[in-house]
Amino acid sequence: ADNHKFVGRIYDLSIVKLHFETHEDLAKHSDCKYAYDVNCALSKLTRRVESLNMVGGMLWPRDMPKKLDKFPISRYEWLAVSADVFLARYISVLDCAMILVSEVFECGLTLEACTMQNLKKCTVPRLVLAHLGKMIDNQGLLRKERNRRFHHGTERQFSSDDQLLRVGALFEHRFSGMVGPNGRPISTERLFREGLLELQREFNSLMRTLVKQLDRLYDMLLREFEGRFSPRFAVGAFSRKGGI
Repeated sequence: ADNHKFVGRIYDLSIVKLHFETHEDLAKHSDCKYAYDVNCALSKLTRRVESLNMVGGMLWPRDMPKKLDKFPISRYEWLAVSADVFLARYISVLDCAMILVSEVFECGLTLEACTMQNLKKCTVPRLVLAHLGKMIDNQGLLRKERNRRFHHGTERQFSSDDQLLRVGALFEHRFSGMVGPNGRPISTERLFREGLLELQREFNSLMRTLVKQLDRLYDMLLREFEGRFSPRFAVGAFSRKGGI
């Protein structure tokens, strides 16, 4: 999605900010101000999407130590933190997308007010709103899970025996491990891998869909942006000087 023509176009125009010493000076040029505002919103979105690479790094850890007694967190906590970061970053991509839509269509909404309900009151076309609606639907239960985890303290089930995974990982991390009734050490490696594999599958599926959805959104926003920016630039000071 970062390779889309819309992203490249906006980033090319972002150089406009270097021509002004203050934001007040920039605001006097409607074409420059529009390009600047859209770039700020787009940058928020692309940074949030890129941050999902960090989640991928957590879900495909390299050289993870066999013994975690000196590791900052346990195996169970690794899964829990990975899920938290994934949910927070993934869900917020849509929130950032709505902020971008608001800027492109010049809705004049504050960041907090950039919701589907408020966008419907603006001049945003039904086709764009329908696409955002599909993105919301695709998030589905994950948005509800985000709310349950962050606001209600509900935890996700990671493995076929989460109680054993949680307690065993705790003993492995803080002590010398846990021993079963037969006197043999209890390993949490298999249960940890169960949870990690499930998160990996979910991550891959959602990321493939997200890239396609963002590309489609960028297609629509590029046309709208050019339709608003080009006429302003044509009569602006930088057009008379030969371009930005």
